[in-house]
Amino acid sequence: MASLDDKLHTALEHSLGQHLHEDIIRRGWEYYRSGQVLNVKQADEDTLYGAVQGSDVYSVLLDSDQFRYSKCTCPFNDYCKHMAAVYFAYCHSLDGESAAQAAYDRILGVDQKPQRTSVTVSVPKFSGRHTQPSDDASPWEWGHWMEEEYGETWRSCRHSLHSLQPVLSALKGTTKHWDKRSQRLHWMSVILFVLDQAEQAIKTVDTFSRYYHEMSFLRMAEPWVEHYYTLVLEMQPSEVIGLDRKWINYVADYAKKRAMKNEQQLFDWTYIYLAICERMAEDTEWYEQELASMTREEHREDPVDLTFVHTAAAMLCFFGKDDEAALSHFGKTDFARSQKVIYPCVAQRLEEGDWKVIGEWMGFLYENISKVKNARTIGPFMTLCRRADTDQPDEPRWTRYMVELLPHSYSDLSDHWLAVKKYEEWADLQLLIGMRPDDLGIQNVREVAKAAPSVMIPLYHQSIEEWINSRNRQGYRMAVKELKKLEKLYKAGKDAEKWDRYLAGIVSKNQRLRAFQEELWKGKIVT
Repeated sequence: MASLDDKLHTALEHSLGQHLHEDIIRRGWEYYRSGQVLNVKQADEDTLYGAVQGSDVYSVLLDSDQFRYSKCTCPFNDYCKHMAAVYFAYCHSLDGESAAQAAYDRILGVDQKPQRTSVTVSVPKFSGRHTQPSDDASPWEWGHWMEEEYGETWRSCRHSLHSLQPVLSALKGTTKHWDKRSQRLHWMSVILFVLDQAEQAIKTVDTFSRYYHEMSFLRMAEPWVEHYYTLVLEMQPSEVIGLDRKWINYVADYAKKRAMKNEQQLFDWTYIYLAICERMAEDTEWYEQELASMTREEHREDPVDLTFVHTAAAMLCFFGKDDEAALSHFGKTDFARSQKVIYPCVAQRLEEGDWKVIGEWMGFLYENISKVKNARTIGPFMTLCRRADTDQPDEPRWTRYMVELLPHSYSDLSDHWLAVKKYEEWADLQLLIGMRPDDLGIQNVREVAKAAPSVMIPLYHQSIEEWINSRNRQGYRMAVKELKKLEKLYKAGKDAEKWDRYLAGIVSKNQRLRAFQEELWKGKIVT
């Protein structure tokens, strides 16, 4: 449970520091210290329950995954001191009073050793050697100051990112008095700085242990990344003016420079950068400036990740409704890496219903996917094909794409034809692949047998022949079992004469198979 506890600790510390005023944190600490937390329990990897004695006994729920669902039964209609008290009591229950003290100090931005780690680490604190920038200082001055004060924190992160939590809290605390609009941009830069520290830390891990450290680091950093995306969505491009415009340029450049590095990276910096671009695309001046910068990056002499450069340029063109240019840029990328960005673009165009543009995107995807067929690439494309075929059933190319990607597309195509009630095509597909009725799911077989019983008959013919050709007693029994089902299908279609002829042919054809004849007799197929 150590990793799960780490995730819960990190998420709750972040949320409490974000949503609770310092005075409420301090009052919660006093409640914990005075023994007013009656009990606390971890219900699952994301949730704490507790009871606190105040003027009454209050029940507290803390949800680390979705903190907005956290609640307390006290009259205070907001995040309260009882929540903080329960969290400190939980820390105490795991590692004693020192763990609770460390959590309290971290939330308030006071330097302490990180909790729940097997090694001793030294967390850099505000040294005072470098003067904190003024409120009207440029973002580059702030970035330089953060690097000087906390730029070596990554050296303490060999086994855990806990030493980054107090850095994050302390840096956010420097601008708590700013207005929300400017504070949001500063906090975005702080989160990227902390994520960059994690990127440097992962480089120190040996190759053998890297996978396990990556999983741990990503879990612990997940609340930070989610908070970053939340901040981006809260931005109002029309309000990004003056000094705030410099901040948004600084944040975008920070993410862009990280994403352009030709190295294995812990976080998806492409998405981190594109989140800003998508939000700011409605600002024509900013949009044109950013697109021009990407064009310049494409021709740089220094080695950069050209797949990122062209992916970013393509997405900027997409946001600007220039689909032709977007496809041109995507054509210059490593498709295996850029494809996950392309699928949402096509899905959006499907929502908009511009079929000429949709055809160009789908053709581009099919051309690239057909070169390297595998389940990972075909799955999302099949989802798009199914949506297109449902919305535009008279266009044959969507079905053609799906059929030409067989056998990799079998599962999706089979489900699609059932969903749109193309039972004959569905049955032909099962015959082609060699599926037996017993392999197709009871509900699916019942649906088709009820709606179009005749299309199931060839499937049973093929399956019965295969069971008989197995030349063993079990195969003969299975053949007889399916003969009984086949008889019902013939009679449901009022084709009793055809059934009699078919059965007579089977019996005659296999008359030398004594064991099979015995099973026919036992199953009362023949008398």
